[in-house]
Amino acid sequence: MWALYNALKFWTLYNLSEDEVRLLLLTFSDNELKLTKICKTNDSKWDSVLAPAYSAFLSPEIKLRYQHADDYPSLELKNDSDTDDSFFKKAAKKTQHPRLHNRYEKRVLCGILSGQNKEFSTETIDLSEGGLYFKDIIPDWVAGYFIVTVNSEFALLCSLVEDQKEKTRVQIVADENDPQFNLYREWLQTL
Repeated sequence: MWALYNALKFWTLYNLSEDEVRLLLLTFSDNELKLTKICKTNDSKWDSVLAPAYSAFLSPEIKLRYQHADDYPSLELKNDSDTDDSFFKKAAKKTQHPRLHNRYEKRVLCGILSGQNKEFSTETIDLSEGGLYFKDIIPDWVAGYFIVTVNSEFALLCSLVEDQKEKTRVQIVADENDPQFNLYREWLQTL
């Protein structure tokens, strides 16, 4: 009997027959094969399935044996929407909301100041009354609320935009009565 350990998916199977090992290995990606260990009952150690001693499990003849379909009916693959809907979750279509504020494509030097006395400098790709889009990825130490200095003139209270793959956008959360925000809005009108 055989055992397989898949380090990529963190599972181990024991008491496998040779045919079961072959079938499992045929389903693995190249990366999975590189990270899979094998051993036989009473072996003293685990070994890579890519070691020459186990090449029979991955031979081209084995693949052909399991792909030979002459004695079986042909498989007709069709798109059955009734079946697909019950098995696959369909992503909701994204709705595009109109922008609340005009965007200005302008490079402006900015700095992010955190409560930890750390500073990050970058420049914008675009900016608006609602937020700023930066050229560089914002460091992980930036979280919660923080101050963004824009063009060394304005200090705005901001937070990260949620659900972004790369942290490059912040939203301005300053209130309408904030004098810095009002000066920033007036400055935007001159761009």
